[in-house]
Amino acid sequence: MEIIPVIDVLGGKVVHARGGIRTQYPVLQSVLSAHCEPLSVIADLLAWHAFSTIYIADLDAILEQQQNTALYKSLGEQFPQITFLLDAGIHSLENWQYFVDFSNIKPVIGSETLSDIAWLSEPEVRQKSILSLDFQHGQFLGEPPLIQQPILWAETIIAMNIDHIGSQSGPDFELLSTLQNKALNSEIIAAGGVRSEQDLIDLASRGIEQVLVASALHDGKITKQTVEKLKLKCP
Repeated sequence: MEIIPVIDVLGGKVVHARGGIRTQYPVLQSVLSAHCEPLSVIADLLAWHAFSTIYIADLDAILEQQQNTALYKSLGEQFPQITFLLDAGIHSLENWQYFVDFSNIKPVIGSETLSDIAWLSEPEVRQKSILSLDFQHGQFLGEPPLIQQPILWAETIIAMNIDHIGSQSGPDFELLSTLQNKALNSEIIAAGGVRSEQDLIDLASRGIEQVLVASALHDGKITKQTVEKLKLKCP
């Protein structure tokens, strides 16, 4: 199992995501880093463990379409060996094509920001992107046909329940099961709610091979030993 650390960026600072009220997220306080500047936090995470993939949610881009191009370029310059899964509020094919040019960024297409879904079926889009299927308050955030047509889904999808983020409520196993039954041609990354090593073991037992984790890492509830141990184990 691969644990993928999550960095949420708002106003140029890394914040602690808790549920869906994004504008109220507090500045990150972490046992792994004394910083809140994105590049410094990334460096501290990599000093703690040799992660190969990091997920970044650019909340300014998601909420206001204010994309931080300087940050995106710096990711390639300072951390060329890392693959960054970047959610920057992609809403169209033209918008998506902008991110493909960054060598170590794999764009995350969030269902909540899509204005058109027809282009998702393009083979290049399915291969070079990750589709985040976003849910909140029990509702799918996006165009209804998208959740009903797995043929439009990318080769890798994220099961994202925003209500579970930072909630200490555990992963949404019901959502994962539902999407696993539909996603016959897509791998699933679990997101939201991981509290402990046991949650990760439970996810692995359900066939999940990649998990987005933020709070449990920064709170110290997921140790380096756990990350290394699960990395060596097959689900």
